Amino acid sequence: MINIRVDWLCGQLAFIYSFNKVKPAVIVDKLIEIAVDIIVPGRGAGESNWFMRNLRSLERDGDRISKELDIRSELRKWDQEFPYCHHELIVRYCVGFLASALAVFACEKFRSLFARKR
Repeated sequence: MINIRVDWLCGQLAFIYSFNKVKPAVIVDKLIEIAVDIIVPGRGAGESNWFMRNLRSLERDGDRISKELDIRSELRKWDQEFPYCHHELIVRYCVGFLASALAVFACEKFRSLFARKR
């Protein structure tokens, strides 16, 4: 009889499934959006009338767009410099490792519910 650990098998299956099913472009877009939100400051003082509010909004949107383009150009440079380690491949591996760890954790917890107390 073959003795295969179920948690190891579940981890492998979860990694393979999530590696193939994840859409890295969506995750990269969300990470870029979060980074731009952190880097570009929000509303500040001096917005007492509608003209200043709209002017500041245009400045902020311009800053956001330029930062997003900078980040995307750095990602393109990374992909050209390290073609064997493409940023979307890194996202796939991270999601796969996370799914594998969660599957192993869930299997161990499920098994511990039915384990006999000795």
